[in-house]
Amino acid sequence: MVLQSIRDRLHGIIAIFIFAILIIPFAFVGVNSYFTSDAQNAVALVNEQEITVDQFNRSFQNYRRRMQAQLGTSFDPEMFDQLVVRRQFLDQMINEELMSQVSVESGLAVSNDRLAQEIRGLAGFEVDGEFNVDVYQQRLASMGMTPQQFENDMRASLVMDQFPRVIAQSAISTEWEMREYARLQEQQRSFRAIVVPAQPGPDTADETDESEPVDSETTEPAEEAVAEAAPEMEISEEDILAWYEENSTEYLSEEQVIIEYLELDAAMLGGAIEPEEEQLRARFEEQQARFVTPEARLASHILIEVPTDAPQVDVDTARQAAEDLAERAEAGEDFAVLARESSQDIGSAEEGGDLGWIEPGYMVQAFEDALYELTPENPISEPIKTGFGWHVINLREIRPSEGMTYAEAREILLAEYQAEADERRFLEQADRMIDIIYEDPTTLSAAAEELGLEVLEAGPFGRGGEDEGVAANMDVVNTAFSELVLAQGAVSDPVDLGTNHIVVVRLGEHLPEALKPLGDVRDEVVAAVTRQRAMEAAQARAETLLARVEAEGDLEAISTAEGLELITAEDVMRVTVADYDPQLLRQAFQMERPGEDGPRRAVYELADGYAVVELESVADGVIGEDEALRAEAYKRRIANGTASEEALGFVRMLRSQSIIEIYEER
Repeated sequence: MVLQSIRDRLHGIIAIFIFAILIIPFAFVGVNSYFTSDAQNAVALVNEQEITVDQFNRSFQNYRRRMQAQLGTSFDPEMFDQLVVRRQFLDQMINEELMSQVSVESGLAVSNDRLAQEIRGLAGFEVDGEFNVDVYQQRLASMGMTPQQFENDMRASLVMDQFPRVIAQSAISTEWEMREYARLQEQQRSFRAIVVPAQPGPDTADETDESEPVDSETTEPAEEAVAEAAPEMEISEEDILAWYEENSTEYLSEEQVIIEYLELDAAMLGGAIEPEEEQLRARFEEQQARFVTPEARLASHILIEVPTDAPQVDVDTARQAAEDLAERAEAGEDFAVLARESSQDIGSAEEGGDLGWIEPGYMVQAFEDALYELTPENPISEPIKTGFGWHVINLREIRPSEGMTYAEAREILLAEYQAEADERRFLEQADRMIDIIYEDPTTLSAAAEELGLEVLEAGPFGRGGEDEGVAANMDVVNTAFSELVLAQGAVSDPVDLGTNHIVVVRLGEHLPEALKPLGDVRDEVVAAVTRQRAMEAAQARAETLLARVEAEGDLEAISTAEGLELITAEDVMRVTVADYDPQLLRQAFQMERPGEDGPRRAVYELADGYAVVELESVADGVIGEDEALRAEAYKRRIANGTASEEALGFVRMLRSQSIIEIYEER
C-alpha cells in the first residue's frame, strides 16, 4: 500500500504546480481523467483525448517557472510569449500524451513501493534530509492540492517514463559497431597548416617568382609586410553598384507596421469604490467560514491492508489483526512501536504511523468521522474500514479552531470588494468597446470617444517586436501582422496583456520590405566587397603556396619565408577543443589518409582566410583485449544513440497513426 498519508485524501489541482514551486527538474502534464471539459475548451485532441486550455496553461506556466529558476538573471520572459515557443510546447505535450496512451495500452505499471520511494525521495518534502509528512501535507495544501491527486499524477508520469526505457533496453550494439566507433572516436591525426589570413590590400600573391627560392632570412616579418603592402583597397563606384545590385536581397529593409490601439486596464479606470459598511458586514457574515481555521487533529494510524476484491475470510482476518492491535494500544503499548512493527502503510509506518495534522476534508469520510469522534480520554479507535483496509487510529493532540473578528477581516473584505468592483467596471467597458468596434470594425475613434480613451500609436516595428512598450508583447505583434489586421484592415479582437488588461489593434501604416537606398548601406557594401576581395586574394595565395609545398616539400621553410603562421598538431583527436581552430580541425579529419607517396595536402577555407593543410599521419583508435569496461561503455553509448533514434521514430509513427486535432486559435 502506498503512503496512506498520501492516498486517503480527496481531489485537487494537478501535481505539476507543486513541482514548479519545489523546482523539481522534471515535469509532466498530469492525468487527463482529472479534467472535465467540452471540446470548446480543448487546445488539442489526441485520439479523442483532450488537452484542455487549463492543462496547457498550467503546464506551460510550470515550464516557465522551471526555466526561470534554471536561467536566473539570463531568463527572458518575452521569449516565452512567442507563439512558436508555445506551439513547440504543445507538440511536446501531444507527444507525452501519445506515450502515455501507448504505455497504458502496453500494460506498463508502477508498483506502490516504487511510487512511495519516488515521493519520499523528493527534496521539497524533506526536513534535515528526511521525508516529513507535515511538510508534505503543508506544501500540497498551500497549492490547494490533495495528496491523492499528486500521487496519481506522479504514478502517471512514472508509467509514461517507462516506455523510453523499454525502447532503450531493446537497443543493442554489435562488436563491430563498438570497434568501428572506437576507431573513429579515438583516431589521432598529425598535421601542419599554413594559415593565410584575409587581409585587405592589393593582390600581390602572384608577384613572387615561383622559380626563385626565397631567402627566409631577408623576408620581412608578416606584420611589416602587410602594413607595407596593404594600402586602402581601391574599390570603384562600379564595383560598389554591381555588388549592391547582385546581392540586393541582403540589403532589404524589414517589413514593419505602425499600429493604432486602444488600451483598457482595470487599474486605470478611476479611484477605488468605497462600499457601505453594512455591505462589508453582510459579506463577512456570508463568508465567515473563510475566516475560521478549522479544528485540526494530530493523528497516527496502523493500516492492515485489504484488497478491494479480497474474499470475506481475508477481510475478517485483517479485522481481527486490527482489533488485536487496538486492544494492545488501549492496554498501554507504545502506538508508534506497534505501527512500525505491524502497519502496512509504507509511507507512515517508518514514522510510527504519523499522519501529521489533519483538518476536515483531508481524509476519506469513514476515517475522518472516526478520528473526530475520538477524545483525549479515549484516543484509540476501533478498527475502521476504508477502501484500503482496516485502520486503527491514535489521536495525539487537538488544535482548536480559531476565527478572525470582523475588524481583523475587514481589510481583506474591502480589498476583495474593490477588486470585484474594478473587474465589473472593466468587463462592462470591455463589452461596450467590443460592441462599438463590431458596429464599425475599421476604426477605433468611436469606441475611444464614447469610453473616454485615447487612440495610441506604436511603431514602426517588425515581426520581432520592440524591446519595450505594447509591441514588446508578442501576442500584440502577431496580431498586428495577422491577416485580419494587416490584409483586411480591420480592428483586431482583444489581446490580453494581463489580468483585466486588454488592447485592440488597428493597422496605421504598412511598411513593406524594400531595398534600402545605396547611400544608407554604402559602408556595408564596401565592407562586403573588401572582404570578398581579401578572401579571393587569400585563396589565390593559398593555392600558390600549395603548389610550392608540393614542389619543395618544406612547409615550415615556406611559412617562415612568407611570414605566415604555421600550426603544428601532433596526435590530436577529433574531439580536441583547445588550441585549434574547430573549422581547421574538422577539415583535417575529413582529409583522405596519407598514402605510400607521402602526406596529403589541400587548401581549405576558414572563417577569415584560407589554410594550406598537410596531413602527415593517421592512427586509428583501438580497444584492447584488457579494456572490457571501456568497450562496454562504448557499446552503451552506441545503444543509447540507437535508442534515441528509435524513440523519436516511434513517436513520429504514433503521430502518423493517430488522430490529432490542434485548435491554433486557442
